[in-house]
Amino acid sequence: MSGARKIMVITMLAAAATLVAGATAAEQAATAGSYKVVGKWGKVGTGNGQFGGNAYGLATDGSGRVYVADTDNRRIQVFSAAGAFQGKIPFGDDVVPDVAVDADGNVWGTTDTAFEVRRYTRDGRLLGLVTTPKQAVGVGADPGGNIYVATYGDNIALVVRFDKSGNQNKSWGGFQTPNDVEVSPDGTIWVSDNRALNVKRFDANGKLLTTIKAGPSAPLGVGVDLDCNVWINNIAQRRLDRYSPSGRLLGTAASSDLIAQDVAVGPNGDVYAYDGGSHAVIRFAEDRAKPATANVPGSISVKGGKATIKYTASGFACPAEVAAVATLSGGGVSGKAAVKVSAGKVTAIPMNVKGPAGSAKVTFKIVLKTNGRTTTQTKSVKVSIAR
Repeated sequence: MSGARKIMVITMLAAAATLVAGATAAEQAATAGSYKVVGKWGKVGTGNGQFGGNAYGLATDGSGRVYVADTDNRRIQVFSAAGAFQGKIPFGDDVVPDVAVDADGNVWGTTDTAFEVRRYTRDGRLLGLVTTPKQAVGVGADPGGNIYVATYGDNIALVVRFDKSGNQNKSWGGFQTPNDVEVSPDGTIWVSDNRALNVKRFDANGKLLTTIKAGPSAPLGVGVDLDCNVWINNIAQRRLDRYSPSGRLLGTAASSDLIAQDVAVGPNGDVYAYDGGSHAVIRFAEDRAKPATANVPGSISVKGGKATIKYTASGFACPAEVAAVATLSGGGVSGKAAVKVSAGKVTAIPMNVKGPAGSAKVTFKIVLKTNGRTTTQTKSVKVSIAR
C-alpha cells in the first residue's frame, strides 16, 4: 500500500468512533432505514471474488455490472449486479486506488505508483493510458468521454481533466488530499477531500458550487445516483449518507459495523459499498416495503368533481421534470391524473375525482419515473367532496 493510502486508513480508523458532524438527531431519525441490505460478497484472499483487504474504488456500468478496484491485489475485478464473478484486469506491480467506466463501456483504473490512468476493454485488453502530474488516485468519467482524475503529491493537489483522446484540457486545485471523483448526470463534478473532511461539487470547469462538511469521518469515497444526489461514506456512524446537490441530508444506508471505503450506485438505484471491516461488497436496495411519504396536504377538497392537489417532489435533482401518475383510492373515492413534476417545486395536480358527497379517508399514491427507475410514494389523506 502506498504511503498516501496508509495515511487515509489511519485517519479513517481514528475517526471511526466519533460521531459525524452536520446531521441533527431529527435528520438522522427521519432518514434512517430507507435502504436495506440485499446482498453481500467477498472475503480476504487472492482468488477470484476475493479481496486483498483494501478496495478503495467501486464503479457500475449501464448494464448494472460492478467493478471493484481490488487495491491490495493490484487488479480490477468485475461482477454481476448480484455479485457473480465475471472477470479481472491485472495491473502488474501497481496498486489500483480507483476505477471508472466511461460511456463507451471502457474501464479506467488509476495507479498512484505509476502516475497514470489506464483504459481497458471490459475483458481486459489495454487500449491506452494517460500520465498524470502527481499520484493518480480517484477517477470519474462524463458522458462526453472526458475523464477527471484526482491527483496529489509534493503538497500539490489537483483535479485534472483529459479528453477522450488523452489530452489534458483542464485542471484546478483548492484541495488538501482529493481521493475520489464522480460525475453527476447533470454534468457537475463531486470530489472527496480526505484531510479537509469535506466533499465539494464543481461545474465541469472547476467552479465551486457546493461544499458538504463530512467530518470528523474522513470522506474517502463518493457515488452519484440517477437523481443527481451524492452518497458519502460515513465511517463514524457506520453508514452511507445521501445528500442533495445543495447539501441537504436525504437518506441513509447502514449495515452492522460498516467501514465503507467507496460507494457506487447502479442503474436501478441499488447502492454498493466496499466494507473495509468484513472485506466484502455490500449491496443495498431502497426499502420499498416502506415507501416514502408523498409531500401533499393532509386534506383535499373536491368541488364539482374536480380537485387541485399540491405536491412537492423531493429526493431527486435531475432531470428537471419527471413523469408521474397520481391516484386517489379508497372509501368509494377514485381519481387519476398523469402529470409532470419538478424537483423541489410545488406542482398543482388537477384531478377529476369521483365519489359520494362527504368526507372519507383515502390513499393518495404517486408513481414517479426518474431516468427509467420507478419510485412510489403514498399518503393517507382526508378527501371532502362537495356537490
